[in-house]
Formats: sequence, C-alpha cells, structure tokens
Amino acid sequence: MKSRIFLCSLLFIFVVAGAVAGADNADSNQNKNVDGPWVRKVVFGLFLHGAGPISDKRRENGVDPNWELQFFPPDWRIWRFIGSPFTVVGITPNFNGQTSQLYGVINYEFNLSNRFTDPLTFNLTKILFFSGVLGPVVHNGPLKKSETSCENGDCGYGYRVLPRFSVEVGTHFPKNQGISVYLDHMSHKGIGNAQNEGLDHVGIRYHFIFNNNP
Repeated sequence: MKSRIFLCSLLFIFVVAGAVAGADNADSNQNKNVDGPWVRKVVFGLFLHGAGPISDKRRENGVDPNWELQFFPPDWRIWRFIGSPFTVVGITPNFNGQTSQLYGVINYEFNLSNRFTDPLTFNLTKILFFSGVLGPVVHNGPLKKSETSCENGDCGYGYRVLPRFSVEVGTHFPKNQGISVYLDHMSHKGIGNAQNEGLDHVGIRYHFIFNNNP
C-alpha cells in the first residue's frame, strides 16, 4: 500500500510537469500581460541512498530517482519578510523496499556571482548557484526497532513526519537548463524519547527552468 501511494504521487508530479510545460509554451504565444506560470522549474535527480556523511550507517542502499516541482514565491508581505523563498514539492522513491520520501519545503537559491569572485574565477561564478532547503518530509521507513537493535546502531526514525534539509551547488546552461550536486538529510535530532535514525542522499540533478522572470 505504501509503495502505491508513492508511485501515485510520482505519477502526479509527471502529469503536473507536463501540463505546466504545455501551458508555458501556450503563454509564450499570447499577450505578455497574462500572468506567468506558477511552476518555475522541474528537476530530475539520481541519488545514492543512505550514502551521505551525516546520518548513521544504516543497512539501506541503492540508487533512488528524485523528482521535484519548484514554484514561484507568492506575493505575500510575510513571504517577502522571510526573503521570498521558492516553494518545492518532491519525491524520492526507493524501489528496493526501503525508505521513500515525499516532501514539501522552502528553497533559498542564490547566484554566486559577485564583483570579487567573478574576476578570480574567470567569470565562472556568473553561472554558478547555491541553494539551501528546509521543510517537512513524510517517509515510509520503520519508526521503531528493538531496543537491542537500536543500541547496535540500527534504529527507527521515530516519527512519520520529520525535518529535512538539503544543500545544492550547480551551474546554469544557456536555454534555461542546469546541473548540480546535491546532499539531503532527514532526522529529528533526538526530539522526545523516540528513536532517531537519520537518512542521507547524495547525487546529481538536472534542472529545466521554465521562466526566471515571471
């Protein structure tokens, strides 16, 4: 049942991404005063499961796909007060019967170009970006294992919904494309008395940006 939920979510992301792409192409041929699309970019990645440097060493592995939709920030005063981050929904399924993730987060993305580093890097930083992401994730991993097993370093995650953060560094190509290296981590850092296993992913991602200036 859990795998069906994640696969349905994955199908939903594909359908929405296709609809947005069609709407974006249609909008380009219409009046320029029409509001732009809600979705800024779609992202596809391939991650090593449980291979990052932060979480405990679990007996989970494999290569996980990752799909994301990134939305333009809303024009709310409170949203502008916190820096107008992008909103993101994504899914990282594991097809080896291990932990899959479905998440909704906020993303702060920065271009690394500035007047100090551009000359030193021969303008390479003009096409580089960095992003930091924070938000909740829902997973289908075990919440608790035996106390003996936990003492041996193989614990459960404690809660079904956990905090998740990620960092990413990448480069933009011409024509609204990009590639990046990526690290994410989820755990609750010992909140309450629940077991506190963590999970990392590391990998690469491809970005297709519909419109940088809606």
